[in-house]
Amino acid sequence: MRKKVISAISILLVAVLLLAACSSDKASSGKTTIKYWSMWNKGEPQQVVIQKIIDSFEEANPDVKVEVQWMGREVMSKVRNAALSGDAPDLTEQSGAEVEGALIKNKLAEPLNDLLSMKIPNEGTVFQDVFLDKVLPFYQQGENTYFIPYEIISSGFHYNESLFKEYGVTPPATWDEFVEVNKTFKSKGLAPLAQDGNIDFYNAYYYYWLVERLMGSGALVEAAGDKTGETWSQPGYLEAAKKVQELVDNQFFADGYKGSQYPAAQTAWASGKSAMILVGSWLSSETAEYSSKDFVYKAFPFPEVAGGKGGADQAELYLIGWAAPKGANKKAVQDFLAFAMQKKYQEGIVKDTKNISTRKDLDAPEALADFRDIVVNASTFHKEYDGLQAEYPDWWKTVFLPLDDKLIFGEIKAEEFIQQLAKQSKEFWSKK
Repeated sequence: MRKKVISAISILLVAVLLLAACSSDKASSGKTTIKYWSMWNKGEPQQVVIQKIIDSFEEANPDVKVEVQWMGREVMSKVRNAALSGDAPDLTEQSGAEVEGALIKNKLAEPLNDLLSMKIPNEGTVFQDVFLDKVLPFYQQGENTYFIPYEIISSGFHYNESLFKEYGVTPPATWDEFVEVNKTFKSKGLAPLAQDGNIDFYNAYYYYWLVERLMGSGALVEAAGDKTGETWSQPGYLEAAKKVQELVDNQFFADGYKGSQYPAAQTAWASGKSAMILVGSWLSSETAEYSSKDFVYKAFPFPEVAGGKGGADQAELYLIGWAAPKGANKKAVQDFLAFAMQKKYQEGIVKDTKNISTRKDLDAPEALADFRDIVVNASTFHKEYDGLQAEYPDWWKTVFLPLDDKLIFGEIKAEEFIQQLAKQSKEFWSKK
């Protein structure tokens, strides 16, 4: 009988301990805890903006604690590993392409469908109605929404309007016009194109954008994922490489671009030593301190290519936003995200980080007005780098980027570039 009583007590103790473990989201103070792993580092403008949102949320919701860790750009690989082991945070953020590749496609994210019809606190507006058209659904899977974007990035050619006027040049709309504009600047002694050659994913912009314009969205991902390597034999891939080679052969890139160490080239561009630079919309915030008082930041989309499938109405949509990994406290997360998307907090994305907000009632910073127009006026979108870096990260780093560097540096010709892509892709996949 004594043994039975002891056994019963033991079972009761185990049950109490399990209950305590299951209530781990509740601190001893009784607060609900939201575990948040952020992509930002301490001191970055976005980190400062988000910390203000967290502080205001906790003040408005004293029964909730947001435990945030500022983990930097590699956060998504850590989140994915944690989700696979059942120990993921409640909330995280990164680019939509990376969230999709790491969490959504692996069924490691919670759908946030209830959030769409919630009201924004202190506004009364419905959550899904505050976003720019086509932005919120961009990463939807079926009927489910897993990704909540708050910042828009895109890429295109940056230029100084004052300099273009000085040289009598207008933004080109087609590739042929673009080549002629480059020739004009070069003939007048100004380097047409700035390029920090030590940033491989900056070098990749040219070939990636040319494939988008020639072959349309999804073509790069299709070729990268072909285990036989045969897709690269389609003529559009070679034509894109030949156009990159055309820029190299004509010496349109500023002298020494191969060895240029970031941010040397973009700083020189902002100082008026080159005419154009192809990079993301973050450039204006990185170069403002180097530009003159009469510098007017403007941008034009990557030019159309005659006969190509991708027109200028197709824009790159590079979104930064939130996701809730599998097992997250969805109610607490959705309450926080509804709070965070208030206009008064999202104004910080525009004013403090100098980026474009996903809210339709917020204008872009003046330097990014053209990029916002490119996105708003687009009829279709594609992911940054066609999603390559998220879909096939190892192939992107070990096969594509090294070969692309050789192409843009003039170390190999277009034909060899394509031959090596096919050969090395086949070898890469044979080892998987």
